[in-house]
Amino acid sequence: MTPVVFGDCFGWLHAAAGDRGAVRGVVLCSPFGYDALCTHRGWRNLAGRIAAAGMPVLRFDYPGTGDSAASEEDPRRVEAWLESIVAATRYLRERTGVTSVSLVGLRLGATLAALAAQRLGDVESLVLLAPAISGRNYLRELRAHRQSWMSTPAGMNADPIADPDNYVEAFGFGLHGGDVARVGEIDLCRDTDAPAQRVLLLDSGDRHRVSALTERYASHGVRVERDGFDEKDRFMIEALYSEEPVAAFARVTQWLAEGAPDMANAGDGSATQTPAQTQTQAFDAPALELEHAIESPVVFGNYFGVYCEPRQAANANAASIPAVLFCNTGASHHIGDGRIFVLFARRLAALGIASLRMDLGGLGDATPQARSITLDTIYSDTSCRDATAGVDWLVAQGHARVAMFGVCGGAFVALHASLLHPNLVAGFGVNLQKFVWDGASREPGAQEFAATKVYWRAALTPEKWSRALRGRSHPLRIARVVGRRLVRRSWLAGARWVEQRTGWQLTHNAARDVVHALHAKGVHMRLVYGEFDVGLDEARGQLGARLGALLRYPRVRALTLPKLDHALFTQPAREAVMADAQNWLFTEVMRATPPVPATSDSTNGSAGHVGGTQDAMPIALHELFPNPPSTVQTGDAALS
Repeated sequence: MTPVVFGDCFGWLHAAAGDRGAVRGVVLCSPFGYDALCTHRGWRNLAGRIAAAGMPVLRFDYPGTGDSAASEEDPRRVEAWLESIVAATRYLRERTGVTSVSLVGLRLGATLAALAAQRLGDVESLVLLAPAISGRNYLRELRAHRQSWMSTPAGMNADPIADPDNYVEAFGFGLHGGDVARVGEIDLCRDTDAPAQRVLLLDSGDRHRVSALTERYASHGVRVERDGFDEKDRFMIEALYSEEPVAAFARVTQWLAEGAPDMANAGDGSATQTPAQTQTQAFDAPALELEHAIESPVVFGNYFGVYCEPRQAANANAASIPAVLFCNTGASHHIGDGRIFVLFARRLAALGIASLRMDLGGLGDATPQARSITLDTIYSDTSCRDATAGVDWLVAQGHARVAMFGVCGGAFVALHASLLHPNLVAGFGVNLQKFVWDGASREPGAQEFAATKVYWRAALTPEKWSRALRGRSHPLRIARVVGRRLVRRSWLAGARWVEQRTGWQLTHNAARDVVHALHAKGVHMRLVYGEFDVGLDEARGQLGARLGALLRYPRVRALTLPKLDHALFTQPAREAVMADAQNWLFTEVMRATPPVPATSDSTNGSAGHVGGTQDAMPIALHELFPNPPSTVQTGDAALS
């Protein structure tokens, strides 16, 4: 598995196993947006399976997605994606010497694969996994996902999309402008007739359209095989819970290998891969040339990262400029939800700040890949130690000071890794769920996952009471959850009151120990929350209703940001976090005046001017505490 760059695209080449030259190669056409984030782990496994069967595989990010150049907001994205598939087939032929190329696509990636294959005209085999046959139906599906998410605790504070004809979004990834109409016009039953010599179509969805597409291809002389894809629903869910569709992928691998050499080597993707004999020329170390940065994939130990190096250093004392280390959000790979780590890394590069987007051990594109990922894995001491390996790598590049940036589980890693490494001087955490991991359940849909403020808001909504009367919600269960939280918070508040007045410690407060250790080490830690996030309940329970415990530790700050959803799925939430983090880096960590960022352009994915000052923070400390200690600066605990 070798990182590669071709044109504006970043990708991975999985060399064919065996000692004989391969004649057939495969390009994987990934799904779009959140689907790609969820399925990254399984998609990588599919590449390994096919390569183990004797066929080199190229998987890659379309322009404006993943680690590739550009932004999703750039015009004519659909056309750029189709051209990138054409370029990928060309690159695979040049790099490996294969004489024929097959395409495999998933969801919108399958749709693009079919259209690109029709354009290429020389694709031998085409695999369509749950293709979006009708672009109009696909847009309707994205809009339904967005609307459904807005009814959940995570999205209840989000604003509706103002112009749905020019912007369609689901879970942080969107289609913009003319590309919305372009996708809506797609109909594979009209736009393709013989995209390949043979086609394998796996789908268990719209059987009428699947049948129509199958009949159309067959009528044009294509050998079509059709089967179900019952594992799709368990595959295309949040990365932490996504299950590889083993049966479907075994079927795809066997079908692709039919008639190809080395079929006997087909395995489960875990076999050790050796370089194919067909490689015809040497290639330089890959690097993505952007306007304000050069991005290079790096492998160090068992870890993988993308180093974003600014072309021009910041106008400040070099010793005071920290590099930024991004680590995984949950089980997702290193781009972050809504691609925030890529966007922010390139924005920082325009300001002269270097960064590393890192996959912790077993996650994303780290090697070896973990066999399973659980919350205990994410919130483990091992993950925190893994992050220090990224700090070591940055220090070796000459960055004496490092700041970490993490969301949810990544915020936990940033918090604890900051205590482990002497060069980690700062951390920025978004929606930290736990100061200390206690193995608490966070299963999907669990009532415990919602914030108390969500329950109180729901209690005032007639629709919720109507649902309760119809037996579709459980108010007594919710009342027990809220009750437990109130009892716990009251006990901790009482224990703090006793301790402040008598010095007697009635209970051990691990969260306060962490905060004390961070402050004593000299770490600048900033924690930002959405007002409906359950992590805010945890912080208030541990540190006081208004986080009064932080008054003793001015280096540790906490605040709420408006319209901040948990995973930063909305564009306003991502912009608010990036603006606040940028301002914090310069004013708190570097003690410098924040510069004005460069104007955005289509080559580096920057999102334009980023403002944000302390005056823009929601609630200042003096509004919470009329007489704050003189050693504490305004804004240390800006919580509503």
